[in-house]
Amino acid sequence: MSADAPRDSVPSTDAAEPEETRASLDGRFTDPRQPPPTSPRQAILIAASVTLVTALGVAWAFSPSRAGVTDLLSALAAVYIPGVALTALWLRRRGELRFALVPRGGDLALGALIAAVLYGTAMGASLLITPHGSPQEAWILRLYLHLGGPDVSDRMILGGVVFAIAALEEIVWRGLAMRALSGAFGAVPALLVSTALYGAAHLPTLFLLADPQAGPNPLLVAAALGCGLVWGRLVLLKHERLAPAVFAHAFFSWAVASFPLWRP
Repeated sequence: MSADAPRDSVPSTDAAEPEETRASLDGRFTDPRQPPPTSPRQAILIAASVTLVTALGVAWAFSPSRAGVTDLLSALAAVYIPGVALTALWLRRRGELRFALVPRGGDLALGALIAAVLYGTAMGASLLITPHGSPQEAWILRLYLHLGGPDVSDRMILGGVVFAIAALEEIVWRGLAMRALSGAFGAVPALLVSTALYGAAHLPTLFLLADPQAGPNPLLVAAALGCGLVWGRLVLLKHERLAPAVFAHAFFSWAVASFPLWRP
């Protein structure tokens, strides 16, 4: 039976069965709230690989030679499109593909709400950390200049592409790295470790977006840690379903790109 078999093909059991079950490739049905086990070695290998590949992609995307919308986003897409393909294959083998990715009613609205809260938080943080006229303003200035500047043309197209790449990133990080760790070490350790690794994967931007006067640029690392914790927690609250977090991540990134936190 395929991993994304229709719900009506699931044999009936007692009344205590969860609302939805999933079938692995060997035909066994499991509780979707309990991810199939992953060996510690496999989980560590998966999480380390995702971190390393992401860090290399971030370093490539934010290198000075790739400044500009097209180069930056194409570099990130080159990392996350294959990553999502591998994640989908992995989820399918575990019988989780449909359960994890198919949205349900309310997922879009919840994701948009979380994104709005995060955007408001980011706006407030930017006013406190990078106020106009301060040396730290250079941090957010360098970030937006790398994206083509606050007045980049076709901002709606930029927002749409950023939306898509953010969704891909979320699937890889919470759908593969965190999920593998959860199957080996439990949900809470997986949340904390994957969030730390997600922040670590953005460490190259400390130096690539640094300013001679303000020093290393912590904005993307801090955003990855804070937002990653929220998105990961949302996945756990939704019993390992990814759709709400994917929407939250995508809408937040779209808002930051379409409605810049910094203006001259």
